[in-house]
Amino acid sequence: MRASCSHATDRYSHSRTESAMHTFLCTWNPDLWEWPDNELRAEIAQTERGALVARRWSVGNRTHGIEAGDRVFLLRQHRDRGIVAAGEFTTEVFQDPHWDETGREANYARVAWDTVLAYDDRLPVEVLKAQVKGVPWDRLQASGVEVPKSAIPALEDLWETHLLQCGRLLPFSPNEVHRSETVVEGAVSRVLVNRYERDPRAREQCLAHWGRTCVVCGFDFGEVYGALGIDFIHVHHTREISTLGGRYKVDPVKDLRPVCPNCHAMLHAQRPALDVKELKKLLKTGTARTR
Repeated sequence: MRASCSHATDRYSHSRTESAMHTFLCTWNPDLWEWPDNELRAEIAQTERGALVARRWSVGNRTHGIEAGDRVFLLRQHRDRGIVAAGEFTTEVFQDPHWDETGREANYARVAWDTVLAYDDRLPVEVLKAQVKGVPWDRLQASGVEVPKSAIPALEDLWETHLLQCGRLLPFSPNEVHRSETVVEGAVSRVLVNRYERDPRAREQCLAHWGRTCVVCGFDFGEVYGALGIDFIHVHHTREISTLGGRYKVDPVKDLRPVCPNCHAMLHAQRPALDVKELKKLLKTGTARTR
């Protein structure tokens, strides 16, 4: 269940090695606690813009085993069941007064949700049961259940596909700027989903210099969609971070470029990724259509 919320980007660092990362399921029963509609709408919009939603969430009877950087999915229970949020834990387990205000203590961990969905957009439990084996989807009684490592790839792939079908930005794309305490990049945090620690300040510095128009095709979401599209743009990292080894200080102007989702996907249609200038040339000459 839920406890408290902070509408701010949560700074955190990963304390485990990439091979030791774990994935957990937290649960939410809307009959026991109703997510205020105004809060839910705001948090959906917040994550649609690429920002994090920082919350404290109960982890049931779990008293240990969770560390900052561990992956977490939120499963809506009882009715309209399915996954409605995903993110990372930002702390270990701690005790605080129970969310039901009975005076009892409960186990919590802080979470940074990178995606929050309306229940109509949930990843249905029926689909989860059919495609993600090894998880007792019908027998999850409380938060804090660990997902077997054998089930994680299927869960992550299914979630990514679902977000694309919902028209949502993939928050853990390997070449989008992610959150960190400094503008230092590298430090692979989870090989399974190919994520890297990144700083939103680097993104903002990139956009302050290059603007919010795709540098490949010139598409401007704000011009086309008005207020709905303002500030919506991917940020492409022009260097292959995973090949650099170690950590380095990113140059937001030199290393990052604003690109639309379509061009971003084309840049990464092959390995190593296409150069921005090369894709722009392909687009202009039309040779991209025959490749």
